[in-house]
Amino acid sequence: MRLAIINGRRVAYEISGDPAGQPVLIIHGAWGGPSSTLWNGPRLRWQVPADGLKLIWYDRRCAGLSRYDTEPFTLENLANDAVDVLDYLGIEQAAVIATSAGGPIGMRLALDRPERVNSLVLLNTGASLMSLNPRGVDTADPFVADRLATVTKRLALLDLLDSEGIEAVIAGSEEEWRSPPRPPEPGPSLSTYRENRHRLLQGIGADELARLGQGALLNMQAQRDIDLSEDVSRIKCPALIIHGDADTTVPISFGQALAEAIPDAELLVLRDQGHGLIVHSRAQALIVECLAHLQ
Repeated sequence: MRLAIINGRRVAYEISGDPAGQPVLIIHGAWGGPSSTLWNGPRLRWQVPADGLKLIWYDRRCAGLSRYDTEPFTLENLANDAVDVLDYLGIEQAAVIATSAGGPIGMRLALDRPERVNSLVLLNTGASLMSLNPRGVDTADPFVADRLATVTKRLALLDLLDSEGIEAVIAGSEEEWRSPPRPPEPGPSLSTYRENRHRLLQGIGADELARLGQGALLNMQAQRDIDLSEDVSRIKCPALIIHGDADTTVPISFGQALAEAIPDAELLVLRDQGHGLIVHSRAQALIVECLAHLQ
């Protein structure tokens, strides 16, 4: 990873693939916080030939090794951060891959700065990830109901953060912060890094846990009640949506709703695949193939 001061902020980023290839900006998923900053494994796990792509992965605000904020920020701020990275690297226009919680950031970027995005790939994401009323999604679907139950819990944490501060949030759920659910990593070779992260979570002090936890919550807050379902109809660049039909984190109906909302978007469904497609070789191969045709 490289560290840089970009527009006054510490930003960690990584570049791989073809240095002279087509720039591809990857906006990562998850909410940041402890799970990303205490991860000491590889950030960019690209397993297939890049075939002329210059892959750029950066840590978002309050994630990984980038700077942690203590005050709220917006989805627009996060999209502007992506522009700052492109400016720093001297890149006028790039393909954008936005995955999971990074998806709305990529959508906002394509809407606000269309001249900077020549194509958009959205992986296992949706137009409304922190709302209890996502449009175009069947709330009777059991997977969607589970998703909304998770959102309800997160909204309650944000309410507590607003009313009593991060110390009250951590005190009320410290064990959950220190021992979050640990789904299997897509690559078994990464299990050692996952165990290291678990040990670090157990050992850090309360102040550091609060700092990291607040970062995750601020990322959630930036997307609270945001629904881009109508806005994305104004996306003009070629768009590809890839979703797994076994995704229980962001159910496939979110991806299907996106495909209906974005003009001329193509939806590719990966059978028997769950969440975290950005690190799956099958999805990566599709991205490489499709980016060659989306220009």
